[in-house]
Amino acid sequence: MVSSLLISTPAQAAPKNIAGTSCKKAGTSQKSLGKSYLCTLVGKKLVWKIKEIPESIPAPTLIGPTWAQIDAEKAIAAVKAAEELRLKQEAEVKAAAELKAKQEADAKAAEELKLKLEAEAKAAKIEAERPKVPGLTIGNLLWGDDFKGTKDSTINQQNWSARNCHRVPSEMGGGACFGTESNYYAPSAIKLDGSEEGAAVISTSRAVWPLPSDAGPCLSNGCAFVSGRFDTHGKVSFQYGFIEARIKMPASSGNHPAFWMLGDNINQVGWPTTGEIDITEIHSNDPNVTTAAINYSTYYAPNSCCTNHKYTVSALNVGADVSAGFHTYAVAWLPDSVSFYVDNRLISTTTPQTLGGYWSFNDKFFLILNNAVNSAFSGSWDNLQSSTMTIDWVRSYQLNGQGQVFTK
Repeated sequence: MVSSLLISTPAQAAPKNIAGTSCKKAGTSQKSLGKSYLCTLVGKKLVWKIKEIPESIPAPTLIGPTWAQIDAEKAIAAVKAAEELRLKQEAEVKAAAELKAKQEADAKAAEELKLKLEAEAKAAKIEAERPKVPGLTIGNLLWGDDFKGTKDSTINQQNWSARNCHRVPSEMGGGACFGTESNYYAPSAIKLDGSEEGAAVISTSRAVWPLPSDAGPCLSNGCAFVSGRFDTHGKVSFQYGFIEARIKMPASSGNHPAFWMLGDNINQVGWPTTGEIDITEIHSNDPNVTTAAINYSTYYAPNSCCTNHKYTVSALNVGADVSAGFHTYAVAWLPDSVSFYVDNRLISTTTPQTLGGYWSFNDKFFLILNNAVNSAFSGSWDNLQSSTMTIDWVRSYQLNGQGQVFTK
């Protein structure tokens, strides 16, 4: 019998922990028992060492807003920025408004200061120009005209009417123009001079045909000149006070300039019953002398003329040619008293006792300024070609507490 032979094969080597066993090449690696080994030089011997695996770094956790939150934050930021912009713009608008208000307030204050200074200067000027006459108490300025305006413009029509002396209608000055005057009257002969201080100028010139379209009739046998006349009749009337004008008289023989007054009731009672106050009349052939006169009726005779007409006249040598510069001509008018002055010097005084006729001088009167050409009064006009009468101003003051001005 053949006996069985058991043949055994060598078993496969089981993996083992090789840490510390020798290895041949540094840096080589292998796995055993699920571990990794690395051939490492330890001292002078190469041995297997367990390869250290760094701990895994956990994935970072995202911290922060979501996209929705980011969009919301952006929206909030945009609203905030818009609000900040709005507030900034409102602040700028407010600042601009405050600046504008300040500028307007400053401008208003400056204008008020200017007006105040002008008013003070005007008051000081009025006070400085208030007449100082011994024996008279001249009070407040009641009315005046400084004739200010643009050059060659007309006089203030609220105060004055420029006349051409038509006898009709009656409101054109009644019997204020006389047949001895050798001139036509034309409103266009009266103009403002346009100066800063102001003045009205009556220009008298040789008549050239055709005459100005506004020239009135010739009331004498012949008229060789055109001149001007204006008055306050129907617009401004006066009763008592110190009434004064500053005038530079026309030069050359033949001129008959006057500053005078007629009773406001001339259209009702006529001349001379209405009365006439000639504050000044100049004989231009005797230019150093000013005359003043009272024309009156010998008795109360309405619309009757002229055998009842009388006058008193007085004169004063001014000591200078009145056509060479300005002088003041005034009437100091009180109940039952009329006094005339030139440059604050008394010329004469008339009262009912010295008049010797009907006293019509306690009623309202109106003012007249004119330049006539009259050889019977002022000498020959043969050498006269042209002249000017310049009125700087006309003013009315209270006198001794008396004086009224009536405007219509």
